[in-house]
Amino acid sequence: MRKVILLMLTGLLITFLIELTYSPCQTRYTGGFMVLVHDVSPVYTSNVREIAELLKDLGYQNSTMLFIIPNHAGNHPISKDENFTKLIRGLEKEGFKVGIHGYTHSMDEFNCNSSLAEAKIEEAIEEMHKANITFERVFIPPQYSISQDALKVLLKNNFTVILKDKIYYPNGSCAKIANREYTWYASNWSLGIRLFIAKLDYRLHSDNFMLSIHPKAVNHGCGMEFLRKFLEWLKLNVQKANS
Repeated sequence: MRKVILLMLTGLLITFLIELTYSPCQTRYTGGFMVLVHDVSPVYTSNVREIAELLKDLGYQNSTMLFIIPNHAGNHPISKDENFTKLIRGLEKEGFKVGIHGYTHSMDEFNCNSSLAEAKIEEAIEEMHKANITFERVFIPPQYSISQDALKVLLKNNFTVILKDKIYYPNGSCAKIANREYTWYASNWSLGIRLFIAKLDYRLHSDNFMLSIHPKAVNHGCGMEFLRKFLEWLKLNVQKANS
């Protein structure tokens, strides 16, 4: 246990030092705290519903963006799944925002040339329109993998692109962010460690912090308990800072 804690703290320290010494992005991030829910698709409808209920219960619906895979694996077009589209439209009415997460979500899907990226984003947008789902022009590439050509295509199409450590804006500027995930199939015994690391991480990056979660992964083990406890702590922390 002690070795695990030491390794996690060492990794956090190394990440922090890298961010201090290397930052090609000079624009200040001003978007505020966000929960980024990746892999939102008909494959994970029940998981997404459970996550959304927790976030609503904690009052984070207006600080959450659901990143939809328009046609997961090429076999799950969202416009063909009435239960999924009904869920998403309902969540939007309650304050949740929607972005786009690739098209089929294949690995390195947007690590491609300009023409292929243009075709994929057009298909993604078309599927969102078919499903009658309103969306923000915000995009996370699968695996955060994207070529410079594909990035230029998305920016040209007025998309804001979120990556692991930076966010790109359509005007060509970018800002440094701390986009973190602590709930990837988390074992029950690791809850305390993960909360300790996340709280420390937030204190170091409170001005540009984002929390990423994945359906099914966060629904496993201590993931949902972590999410509840961390967001409860975060709300108290923000209230104290503003008082």
